Amino acid sequence: MNKKLLIGAAALIVSTSTFAGGILTNTNQNATFLRNPARDAVIAIDGVYSNPAGVAFLPEGFHFSLSWQAAVQQREMMSQHNFFALNTANPGETRKEFLGKAKAPVIPSFQAAYIFNDKWSVSAQFAIGGGGGKCDFADGLPMFEKLVGGNLATANATSYGLTQNLTGEQYLYALQVGGTYKVTDNVSVFGGVRGVLANSAYTGAIANITANGVKGATYLGAVSQQAAAGALQAADAATQYALAGMATEAAQYQAMAQQLAAAAETAGTYAFLMQEDFNLDCSQSGFGITPIVGVDVNLGKWNLAAKYEFRTKLELENESANSQNVDMMMPAYANGAKVRSDIPALMTVGAQYSPIEALRFGAGFHYYWDKKAQGSPIKEGDNTWEAIIGVEGDLNEHWVASFGLQRTQYGFADSDMSDTNFNTSSYGLAIGGAYKFSETLKLNFGYTHSFYDKHEVISATGSDIYTRKSDAVGLSLDFQF
Repeated sequence: MNKKLLIGAAALIVSTSTFAGGILTNTNQNATFLRNPARDAVIAIDGVYSNPAGVAFLPEGFHFSLSWQAAVQQREMMSQHNFFALNTANPGETRKEFLGKAKAPVIPSFQAAYIFNDKWSVSAQFAIGGGGGKCDFADGLPMFEKLVGGNLATANATSYGLTQNLTGEQYLYALQVGGTYKVTDNVSVFGGVRGVLANSAYTGAIANITANGVKGATYLGAVSQQAAAGALQAADAATQYALAGMATEAAQYQAMAQQLAAAAETAGTYAFLMQEDFNLDCSQSGFGITPIVGVDVNLGKWNLAAKYEFRTKLELENESANSQNVDMMMPAYANGAKVRSDIPALMTVGAQYSPIEALRFGAGFHYYWDKKAQGSPIKEGDNTWEAIIGVEGDLNEHWVASFGLQRTQYGFADSDMSDTNFNTSSYGLAIGGAYKFSETLKLNFGYTHSFYDKHEVISATGSDIYTRKSDAVGLSLDFQF
């Protein structure tokens, strides 16, 4: 029996990011991002999130942006293990595809700013700072099948059956407030905080477990009894050989007795766990604060900006109604338990260059300190980084066209990957534009498609290949007075 599978099953953090940014950070907090992700040095109302220090260079008065986005994503796991061939639902098949489908039909946000004078400004925003959707694994996960099929195969079962499913959803509601001060005519600074309210929910089941045509618990109970009886016989033989002065044979049978006793204990443990279906029903909630600082340097045709978001300490408390065997396997998801899931610190730097008034080129770089965030899945790998370029141009007094490209490089090592918490590096292609009704009213529209890499993890029993697909569309209305 593979006890590591019990430990691995405890990693049920089904991150449902709305498809841009780090592991727990959405950077698409306004639909403008979907038409041009190079927002780190913009002077615009959506800069309340991406470049809050740049708000100082907006015209005096009120500025608002109301945004809607919708996103869909498919998580794909192609798993190959020899024991899959014993599954009565797919006899002889060693490869199996597991799909998780995520939908986020409404991702709202708003940004607001008031520029008092040439020195002071205040701003606020609400957005889904992380997560933002529900992911449904209708046919479960490879880790669930490994837990059942892998252990039954080790116990010499020639066939097994099970049904499984998992649904996870995660929302990090974020409200940010702050102030901007123009130090000189060309330099402004920002200081603010973001309150993050986290809500997550996980439901799932592993049910109808069978082995060789009988209940899995019944089969494993018989295996446990048989191994225990064999252990007693081997121990007795070891004693007899020792009395006869045959030390080599005595040692061999003693080793056999220990192996059989361990097998009996493990089979008995799994038999006990499989007496009832595995039912997971866990909700989590928590609150954290993110301090934020930023700076903007406006040099006319050039605008340079940087922002730093400190690590957000986020402790989640469970409200659970799990079956007893799930609580035994995954105590971190038992009722009342608390787990850490910090949001990593983030640094962004950006530049925007406008050779003529109607044309703007942008570039940005993001760096996440994943490994310093408590609860991060990245332990052995590297921190996440992103590089972004974009361009937009005014076609005439009403129409704007834009385009952008983003590379997100996740640092997951093979040992960091899990069925419920994996990210694969990607290229995001953004396209869209805007329509200016007037100098004070503008509609933005955009579409982003992400092309994901594949990450293969090879283990002693087979391999698992991870990848994703995602698309997002959005609209935002900017107005000022």
